[in-house]
Amino acid sequence: MKIEYFILAAMWIFGFISFILFIPRKERRKGFLALMIFQAFIWLCDMPSFKYGLLSAPVREFPKATDLSITINYFFYPVMFSIFYVKRRVRGSAWARFKYFFVWISVLTLFDIVIERYTDLLEYGYLTWYGMWIYIGLLFCVSQVCCNWFFKDKAFFQAERRET
Repeated sequence: MKIEYFILAAMWIFGFISFILFIPRKERRKGFLALMIFQAFIWLCDMPSFKYGLLSAPVREFPKATDLSITINYFFYPVMFSIFYVKRRVRGSAWARFKYFFVWISVLTLFDIVIERYTDLLEYGYLTWYGMWIYIGLLFCVSQVCCNWFFKDKAFFQAERRET
């Protein structure tokens, strides 16, 4: 049981350090908004998933408050999405963008499978590993579409300059 809490603490430390190191200072606002958008979508999708037995988290931070794992679902995956969103190639071939997306989703799913198999932090109920791959992929797609829509009008975010 102690290894699970060590892993949760490591995820918090790794997440904070990754956010600071891999997202440049001028892109942090974009990264933070991507994190919050992903949190919103994962919250909407995870509540029914945990309630109806697709996923469960036997060891979690607030066992009496919620059935969800706060660290994994509301911090670690959103930080990984914000890094993905800020570092993605906007101009590139469709094949290169697909490979980048595929690698990110596959690595996160592999991490999820390892967590599910070797710890009590996560258990798949009716969901399988390929279902989790699709689930994370859909969350990334929907979140990316919303972030792209939000950052579409660049003039809205630029400060007005006065010429003197």
